[in-house]
Order: sequence, then C-alpha cells, then structure tokens
Amino acid sequence: MKHDMADEGKRMNGMADGVETWMEHMINQDFLTVEFRRWLTTCLWWIIVLIAGSAMVGCGDMQSAGPVPAEASVSMPSGNLAPGDVINVIFSGAPELSTKQKIQPNGRVSLPTVGDVSAAGKTITGLQQQLSTLYQPHLQDSTVVVSLAGAAAGVYVSGEVLRPGKIPLDRPMTALEAVMEAGGFTKLANPKQVLILRNQEGKSRRYVLDMNETLGGSESIPFYVRAFDVVYVKQSFW
Repeated sequence: MKHDMADEGKRMNGMADGVETWMEHMINQDFLTVEFRRWLTTCLWWIIVLIAGSAMVGCGDMQSAGPVPAEASVSMPSGNLAPGDVINVIFSGAPELSTKQKIQPNGRVSLPTVGDVSAAGKTITGLQQQLSTLYQPHLQDSTVVVSLAGAAAGVYVSGEVLRPGKIPLDRPMTALEAVMEAGGFTKLANPKQVLILRNQEGKSRRYVLDMNETLGGSESIPFYVRAFDVVYVKQSFW
C-alpha cells in the first residue's frame, strides 16, 4: 500500500511537470499579449501548488498511518450485552410486567418482582433463560423474550458518505459494511483513502484502507471495526 501511494505521488508530480511544460509553451507564443501571459503564469503556479499539495496530503496520510494489524481481519465475538445497551423484556404470561430497561454501569437491570438482575456479559438467550428460571415461582407462564432495543457500542462514520453518524455495532461489522450502513459513498468520495481512527491501549491508532479492490470484485482481506472506531472517507480531488 505504501508503494501504491509512492507511485501516486510520482504520478501527480509528473502531471505537474506536464502542466508546467504545456503552460510554458503557451506563454512563449508570440501572438499573446503581455497581460494574457501574466495571467497564464499565475494560473501555472496555482495549478502546480494544488497538484503538489494534493500529493503531499496523500503521502502524509500514508506516512502517519500504521500497518493494518493482523487481528483486524478477525471478527470479534458479538451478542454479549454491555452496560448502556437498552433491552426489551416481554413477559408472555404477564404483559403488564413487560418493560424496557437500560443496562446500568454496574451491569444490572431492575425488573418487577425479582429486583436487580445481572445482564452485562450475557447473551440475549442466556438472559432469557435466567429470567425464565427466576420468574418460574411467580408466574404460571414464565416465558420471557428479551430483545436488543439499542446498542451502546457503535462506530462513527464521517466524510464522504451519504448519512454520516453513529452506526450501532450490534454484530461483527467490516469497515466497508459500516460505510454501506451510512448510505455508501458520495460521488465525491475516494474509496482508496478511507481512514480508520482507533483508540487502543491508551494510544491513537490510524490505518488507511483502499476499498477499491473490494468494490472492484478483487479478493481482499476484510477489516473489522471495533467499538467506537471512527471511519472517515476522504474526498477525491480528481
């Protein structure tokens, strides 16, 4: 990937050289007025500055980005409830007891009749079974259905996507899937320059992904996002 950006930098610098040669040729035409030559000269320098600046930004992103870690290609186990998740608890035999609860920072929810119950760290199925057992002495039909109403964990997708914002991370999700959940790329997006910002072990990590390979049908290694990652899609200047 670093080689790709180096090649891109060379390509853009070559483009600048080509523009400069063409503009100099135009400036030296005998039929041009002095004022028009000055205007062309000004245009020449602005074009070169813009091209060189774009090349430097692209290369700078790659130089400051770290190598993609091997564990990024492995999906994390999902389905375990966490503090901040909102759950629906439905009682088939006693609808009046049904409730919506937010799992508290201590990992517990407060339910009718049985009081506080530990929910964090359990799967939805595991919590259902636990609640069914707890309510068996109190209800003739102790069937309990638990569902996730809102996930606390999520990733933030920004930049050139149609619907920027927080995407709930309620299942294993790749960076490309997160972009698609945000409506996909805009017409100005550069799929070759998708930044992943991650806080890990007290440090800020930065990775650059080229999603053109996957979008083009080429076989590629998926990059799984983690809770509270930031996915930023850069703008294409060409």
